[in-house]
Amino acid sequence: MRIKRIIDISGIISDKTTLWPGDEGVTRNRILNIENGDSCNLSVLNMGVHISTHVDAPLHFIEGGADVSAVSLNKFIGFAKVFSLNTSNSIKASDLSGLDINKGDIVLLKTINSLLDMTGEFNKEFVYLDEDAAKFLVDQKIAAVGIDYLSVENYYADNAITHKLLLQNDIGIIEGLCLRDVPEGEYFLSCLPLKLEGVEASPARAVLVEFDL
Repeated sequence: MRIKRIIDISGIISDKTTLWPGDEGVTRNRILNIENGDSCNLSVLNMGVHISTHVDAPLHFIEGGADVSAVSLNKFIGFAKVFSLNTSNSIKASDLSGLDINKGDIVLLKTINSLLDMTGEFNKEFVYLDEDAAKFLVDQKIAAVGIDYLSVENYYADNAITHKLLLQNDIGIIEGLCLRDVPEGEYFLSCLPLKLEGVEASPARAVLVEFDL
């Protein structure tokens, strides 16, 4: 078996990256610079941990929950299924019930969110996962779910019920995926968060791998 193609489904991280309202932007400080006569280039980066493509850990919404350094990597590396959904509002259980979703699957949801510019203005009307859909995925006992905007949760939600349902039931959450040019199908996913102690999320470099069988 050989690698046929590697598809980068990560968003760029820069000072132009779309931010969740209230999050800090990205700042980079070059503290050593070859152009200035230094022996190397050396930078310091400041940014929020929920920027661009990222993984949420239970600590995000569960008191005493696991931080991102302690989450099982089995949720974020393995074979994944990409499903393209036509809904223009929320993803409901009825949108998922006819799909080939089974225990242990990593489920990546491609929606019209993929048409949004992730270096543009934040869009509050993105497609999200509603409570019944989250319950459906919990019942299916999937490993993780990913979506193509900055949250699985409705922007206007005030109780984070979708996040809590997933995280309390040991389901990994991947947000901010770039799936615009990814056809439906099964791929090998690698989406590994940084091993950040005491932190509730981490940016991740997510790639899908296609194999020649």
